[in-house]
Amino acid sequence: MKTLETFLIFLFYSCILYSQEKVAFNDMLTMLDANEIKETKEALYSYDFDNLNEQKKASYLLTEGIIQFKENKLLEGYKTLLQVKKLKSHARKMVIYNANEYMIRIANTVSELSTAAPSLIQENCRIAQELNNPKLQIDCIYNTSYNEIIGEDYDLALKYNYQMQRIALDNNLQDELLDIENNIGTIHYFKGSYDSTLYYFNRNLERCRISKDTLAIAQRINNMAMLRAALQDYETALDNINEAEVMARSSADVQLQSMILRNKADILTGNENYQEAANYYYKHLEMNDTLAASQTALELKDIQTKYETAEQKLKNAELETKNLRSKAGNYLLLFLLSIAIGIAAYFILNYKKSKKILEERKLAQEQRELKLMRDQELASIDAMIAGQEKERLKIASDLHDDLGSSLTAIKISLENAKERTSDLVSKDILNNAHTILSDTYVKVRRLSHTQNSRVLSENGWISSLKDLVQKINNSGKIDIEVVTSGLQGSLSNSTELNLFRIIQELINNIIKHAHATEASVIITGYDHMLDIIVEDNGKGLDVNLKKHNGTGLINIKKRVENMNGTFTIDSNPEKGGCSISIEIPLV
Repeated sequence: MKTLETFLIFLFYSCILYSQEKVAFNDMLTMLDANEIKETKEALYSYDFDNLNEQKKASYLLTEGIIQFKENKLLEGYKTLLQVKKLKSHARKMVIYNANEYMIRIANTVSELSTAAPSLIQENCRIAQELNNPKLQIDCIYNTSYNEIIGEDYDLALKYNYQMQRIALDNNLQDELLDIENNIGTIHYFKGSYDSTLYYFNRNLERCRISKDTLAIAQRINNMAMLRAALQDYETALDNINEAEVMARSSADVQLQSMILRNKADILTGNENYQEAANYYYKHLEMNDTLAASQTALELKDIQTKYETAEQKLKNAELETKNLRSKAGNYLLLFLLSIAIGIAAYFILNYKKSKKILEERKLAQEQRELKLMRDQELASIDAMIAGQEKERLKIASDLHDDLGSSLTAIKISLENAKERTSDLVSKDILNNAHTILSDTYVKVRRLSHTQNSRVLSENGWISSLKDLVQKINNSGKIDIEVVTSGLQGSLSNSTELNLFRIIQELINNIIKHAHATEASVIITGYDHMLDIIVEDNGKGLDVNLKKHNGTGLINIKKRVENMNGTFTIDSNPEKGGCSISIEIPLV
């Protein structure tokens, strides 16, 4: 029965395929620009590749390579597009240009292929000149400029953008001119030339307002807001981002709306409005999840519609079979009925498969919601730490400026009193008061310094850890080495503080209990994992944690587990030495 259904489905689609007119390759590229990937694949695979001439084979491979790119199969797409280049002598120049364009995009994404980009860009520049196409010339120069921006050669990148600007002006390409001038302003921003950035952003925004393109205006105002924030003009930045938020609501670009919410949260944070900043950060996360849920609901509705249509087709086919029974033979009736059953069977099976996929997506959605809750907790912790830091600095300032000044004044008064009195008993009392006051002054200064010292320096937890180790090494009792590699970016305040406290406690244990002369802290960062190894040449310890309540290892292990990490001890008391390994996931 299953074999019969497969045969009937194949027969049905074969009839449809041969009854339809084939889609031209140029039309397929237009469909891909509209992200109609499924329809493009169906149109492409209606061609028999082996029966095509060399020119059409190049167009076929170009379309297939772009499909693979859009499906994020980058290496497969690159290999397919390389086959287009092998047909260079037969293919049209635009086919080679488009193949190079997508290979450049892949090379800029996949690090192993990055060296291929410059030669591809040069070839496309030659093709653009031969075709005398100003838009292609601009695209080619843009790719060259992009590589210079990545390499942080902003002066050369500006030179290329000014060249593109001249081409756009000479050929009255207003849309391209808008993007180019926006790029020039952005490059000035990267250079730190904020006055030039402000000039180009203002001029670009005026051009956009003339075009009355709401989406483009909202994007430019958002850029202006981030520039104002970089200049620490948070009041103007807030006005700009509020305007961008209002304009973005009238557009259908939900991703832009989400980005503006995130940027507004950053601006409010810079303005020390932490509560409202947290609210906008949560709105940003909720909008991202809502967008994913809406897409899932639309897909479910589409599948349900197809399923109901299939059932209706089956009913219609059965009625048609009854009407045609008196006009046709049994074989024709059986054929039509079999086709209808095959169609229905296909959609029913496809519906069940799709339903399973949607259930998996629902589970993924629930996991994202759990992650959102966790992110909210981390955001609250970060805000709390920032508040504590600010309060400690205020207390330190009060101790130093107010109480310190008062103690100094009292000290001077006591010294004057000592010089003016000749009574020995009074002098003894004044000397004792002066000694007590000096001790009090030292304690106040120490307390002020302690309060004014952050747990972590502004340069992050690694810098604080190295400072701690340097102070220990200066004592001459032990030599500790800190080695780091692969660390990129920064972590949340709570995470950095936890990691610093864990390593600090392990170092304290080595100093107090291990009797070691040498120790090392090795910190290695990976894409999704942070690996920490703390080793010493001391006397070693028993790996049974229950015997080490006094050394705090159980508390350290609990801290690591609360961060979803693993904690492992490798030691042999007979041979000496200890190695503690900690792995923390970076989510």
